[in-house]
Amino acid sequence: GTPVQTAVKRADEQAFALANGQNLMFCEDAARRLHRTLRQLPQASAFRLKVVHAESLHAHDAVAQSRWS
Repeated sequence: GTPVQTAVKRADEQAFALANGQNLMFCEDAARRLHRTLRQLPQASAFRLKVVHAESLHAHDAVAQSRWS
């Protein structure tokens, strides 16, 4: 398993799995959410963001990028 899964005790596995499944989203969704939030900050006049999901099942990572100026 992953380092996080290895650290979870068997009694906590169900709660861990449920908590992780409550807010599933693609990295594109996370990038859009961050973009909207950052644009609302008065101190943000411009930004670039990059969200990377380190894939464990595929040979490539999922990546989403956004910018505003």
